Amino acid sequence: MHELNFDDLFIYDLANSHQGDLEHGLNIIKSMGKVTREHGVRGGVKFQFRQLDTFIHPDYMDNRDLPHISRFVSTVLTKDDYRVLVEEVRKQGMITICTPFDEESVATILELDIEIMKVASCSATDKPLLKSIVGVNRPVIVSTAGLSLDQFDRLVSFLKHNNANFALMHCVAIYPTPKEMLNLNQIEQIRQRYPDITVGYSTHESPDNYSAIQIAYAKGARLFERHVGIENTMYKLNAYSSNPEQVGRWLDVHQEAV
Repeated sequence: MHELNFDDLFIYDLANSHQGDLEHGLNIIKSMGKVTREHGVRGGVKFQFRQLDTFIHPDYMDNRDLPHISRFVSTVLTKDDYRVLVEEVRKQGMITICTPFDEESVATILELDIEIMKVASCSATDKPLLKSIVGVNRPVIVSTAGLSLDQFDRLVSFLKHNNANFALMHCVAIYPTPKEMLNLNQIEQIRQRYPDITVGYSTHESPDNYSAIQIAYAKGARLFERHVGIENTMYKLNAYSSNPEQVGRWLDVHQEAV
């Protein structure tokens, strides 16, 4: 396996910001490619895969009172749609990344030849999924919101035992995260506990909070993740996603801290 250098990688999380609209997703990717080239950084676009037929219990598939289910169902894309999006990421000179939420999605990632797998915080203790991920021998980035120290240790032990090329991401699973709850000191604590592992910062704070990335860098974070999107007359951004102008400023303030 090629050992990926995670340092100075900026991850743009597309998540559901494509709104289930292929052209809108392509426009976001193109805008992130432009910002990335203008700033001379290494960027990657991250998708999220979940197989809704099995991920959502049949009794709840049509339940529109549960916001997550409604969101997942209303923004679904086909595998062929994702193939087009993945190719556009490559055309824009960026790295392809994906979070699988189930084992079947790991197979889809391989089929689309996506380069990096990202483990969501909610999956960091999902042993069957982790086994599936490390079994395909690709670089792995793991978000760690809500993990206890014992869970951290078990996760790192598991990944090392399986010879994974991996990085850890400090993360707070509050959307958006108030500035007083960012807990950026944990970046330094993770670095001290696992000094041989690259540590990053997966952000959910307001897009107008530009000091957090500078503090995170000072604490030792070396890769960064932001939810991204673009607004138009049809679609609005959520409170924790950045538009291209905000991403450009985010990259600028990072450079000021280096």
